[in-house]
Amino acid sequence: MDKKQSFNLNADFLGGFTSIFMKLVFIIIAVYLLILILNFLRDKFINQEATKKKDDISDLLIILNKLFYVSGFGFVIANIIQFLFSQIPVRHSNMASMNFRGEWEYLTFGIIIIFIGVGFKVGNKMLKKNSAE
Repeated sequence: MDKKQSFNLNADFLGGFTSIFMKLVFIIIAVYLLILILNFLRDKFINQEATKKKDDISDLLIILNKLFYVSGFGFVIANIIQFLFSQIPVRHSNMASMNFRGEWEYLTFGIIIIFIGVGFKVGNKMLKKNSAE
C-alpha cells in the first residue's frame, strides 16, 4: 500500500506548546478588542460627556510586550533544561527512560518571540513619542 504524505495544517508543531502560546495570544487580542468595542459603545451611547482621549492600543502593546518577553525566556530556559536532562545517562535499567528531546526548536521559537516583544516595546515608545508631539 502506497501512503501519500500531505502537509497537515492541523498538526501540532513542536509538541503543541507553540500552538498553545499562539492561541493564548489570539485570545488576549480578541478579549482586548471586545473590551475596546464595549468601551467605545459605552462612551458613545451611555456617557456622552467629553472625556480625555486615551491611547487604547498602547495598553495592548504593553500586555503583548510582557507576554512575549516572559514566554520567550520561558521557551529558551525550558529548551536548555530539556537539553540538559536529555544528556543525563539512564543508569537504572528498571526505570523507564524519559523521552526528552534535545532539539533546539523551542530555543529558536523563544528567541523569535523575544525579538517580537522588543518590537512591541519599540512600537509603544514610538506611539508615545508621536502622541506627545
